[in-house]
Amino acid sequence: MRSRRSVLAGLGALGGAGLAGCSALPVGPSEDERADVSLPTDVVESLSWPPSPFPAAVPESLATGHEERTTELLAGVPEDPSVPNGAVAEEIRADRERAAARLDDAIDEPWPTGRLSAWRSRRAAAATVRGAYRAATGEDDAGTVDVNRQAIRDALASSEAGHVYHASSPVEAVLVHAPVENLFAECRRRVRPDPTYPGDQVAAPFQAGEVVGEVERADATLTDARGLLDAYLEGRDDTAPQWSSLIETANRLRFAVGRSRSTVDGFLDVDEPPFDGDFEGTPARTLFYEASRQVSATADGFDRHRDDGDCATAVVEAGRALAAVETLETAVEGIRDGAYRDSATVESVTRTAERAREAITAIDEHENRQLATQIARPALATFEYIPNRIERGYADAPRVQGDLARVELYARVVPAATDFVAERLEDSG
Repeated sequence: MRSRRSVLAGLGALGGAGLAGCSALPVGPSEDERADVSLPTDVVESLSWPPSPFPAAVPESLATGHEERTTELLAGVPEDPSVPNGAVAEEIRADRERAAARLDDAIDEPWPTGRLSAWRSRRAAAATVRGAYRAATGEDDAGTVDVNRQAIRDALASSEAGHVYHASSPVEAVLVHAPVENLFAECRRRVRPDPTYPGDQVAAPFQAGEVVGEVERADATLTDARGLLDAYLEGRDDTAPQWSSLIETANRLRFAVGRSRSTVDGFLDVDEPPFDGDFEGTPARTLFYEASRQVSATADGFDRHRDDGDCATAVVEAGRALAAVETLETAVEGIRDGAYRDSATVESVTRTAERAREAITAIDEHENRQLATQIARPALATFEYIPNRIERGYADAPRVQGDLARVELYARVVPAATDFVAERLEDSG
């Protein structure tokens, strides 16, 4: 990957004032000179996400099924439950009211797979309150929980045994099967017998409800995994098993991720930034620490998914790890050259947000747009929560600017990381 130098060159062309609000000086102003900056709520506008990277239409029937099941579960709980323990009755009533109110809330998720996740959460909440109500009124669901858990485990084992990653190409296999792997893994976690259904459910109704909700969500999760696979495979006659190709790619990427991470080991898990000068209250501090954490998280995530056999997810995480390393290296060189050290202002935050948005938008023009979008997701997610954080008053200007600078640097190296991963996928096919 040769992206870092090109990114630095591009940033340098912007001049001192354009470089994320930095100056040409190696050390910014002292902490006493840095004034608090109040950010207006519209300083960072919401981002329009690119189209979903999942290479098939997600059936609306999946969300509809969750909605119908959620409504059915809530119908089993009276609006004013009659429970001997008044405090328990009031908590169940409040939980039911919240779960019912969510049915009418719009789901603000940019991708259909995200909307399914929101519906699974609503369905689990409804099952939890119903399970708590039944337990509080003396109904023992321990046997039903055990039967349902085992049925889901058996169905999951059958689905995973037949999961050979059918797809039209190795690249498309990653796009299809990474989200399916994640759903399988979530289902597996939720059918573990922990927490256990209480022996005295009347005395512990909310523990009982939690267990019922977990099993319900496991069932919903497996349904979505199968539904996504069916949606992709329906009507296709050009697919073939891609499992061996993905395993080979993940193994090859292991060396690339390891070598890449080793180049920044000295910047990971450090107590103080390895730079001269005072960085408290500057975008540089946030940029450095968050970029360092992202390297550790993505590289560790790659190792974990590869070890767990989630080869499609491992390939995506490899791309993210490579992009994260390039981001950190670019940030370190920029900070050493005096970048990101000036006090954050409304104007500098605005400029950095504009550049971050431009870098993200450019990803949509990549030849492997869907794979690039998957690798870019951390940048999309970071940019997305910043306006909400500002609106709620939980964001200070240096941190916002540092986060936006990291989004920009990461988004600019996503195309190179995507090309690197795609080439190895194609070589394995």
